[in-house]
Amino acid sequence: MNKHNAHVGGISIGEGYPVSIQTMYDSPVPHDRENLDELLRRMVSLKAMGCDIMRFSYPSDDDRDAFVYLCKKSPMPLVADIHFDYKMALAALDCGFCKVRINPGNIGARWKVEEIVRSAADHGAAIRIGLNSGSLPKSEEPVGQAKLMVDSALSYLSLFEQFGFYNTVVSLKSTDLEITRIANESFASQSGYPLHLGVTEAGSVVSSVARSTWVLGNLLKKGIGNTMRISITGSLEDEVYAGVEILRTLGLRHKGVRIISCPRCGRHTFDSQGFLASVEPDLLKIEKDISVAIMGCQVNGPGEASHADFAITGIGRKVFLYKHGALYQEVDKKDAKNVLLEAIAADAR
Repeated sequence: MNKHNAHVGGISIGEGYPVSIQTMYDSPVPHDRENLDELLRRMVSLKAMGCDIMRFSYPSDDDRDAFVYLCKKSPMPLVADIHFDYKMALAALDCGFCKVRINPGNIGARWKVEEIVRSAADHGAAIRIGLNSGSLPKSEEPVGQAKLMVDSALSYLSLFEQFGFYNTVVSLKSTDLEITRIANESFASQSGYPLHLGVTEAGSVVSSVARSTWVLGNLLKKGIGNTMRISITGSLEDEVYAGVEILRTLGLRHKGVRIISCPRCGRHTFDSQGFLASVEPDLLKIEKDISVAIMGCQVNGPGEASHADFAITGIGRKVFLYKHGALYQEVDKKDAKNVLLEAIAADAR
């Protein structure tokens, strides 16, 4: 089986490369410079959290100028999501997108697919063949539905190879976890092309993370999957954070802060939930491979603090900062966040 790697801007996807994390912008792209620059600042923040690639819908050529600007200024490679109209894929590639996601089955005639492939080759861009079970004929059994997805993907790859194009990623997604698992395992046993993992329409934060972790965790543990998106009906930041945590839990990504926090109970004397909410966005942008514990009372606080690189815990009216297992400083509640972040920034480890 020949192995094929894909290259999306400066990101390489495939065997031997880190699993990359993606998210997708969830609103119409703004057209004015002020809001475009605000979006770019958010993209910088998402990259700092661990996002590697970002996808946008390209529904209309009315967005061309905005996307030209974003493609030039973006801190990470951008992907255009295309449905039905091959001309939108060609326009997106002209804008500077590093990859287009298409389902060749809804693009239409073969010559339209070939136009996209030729243009992607000319621009040095990649293509993701994105297949969702909802877009294929139904089968009563998960195995049958998964086979339809795999057979379609292999057929499209064969077509792309006839055009001499190999810079391709494949995604096989379903709302059904078994279909998703079976399809990706089957494809990986038959093809050396990189796989983009995900569960489509997975739901809100809790349901999406639970469902995605089960199926993606099982696939990634077997070495299946090269890039991923946790699809959440929620914020882009939640998608990125969830993806990073899955990879860190599996030992596939090491940089970044591991947050340990208690669920809080009637014993709490320190508002660990409120403190976590205020400091978490800052912690998630730190690339150091460290653990930070945020504990609410004297029962678990000192114990967890002794194992974490940094810890904040409260007892009564006092808040304590621990550093590498030792009490470092007693701090005022209002200063706790800044003191913690300053201590992490100054630490040489």
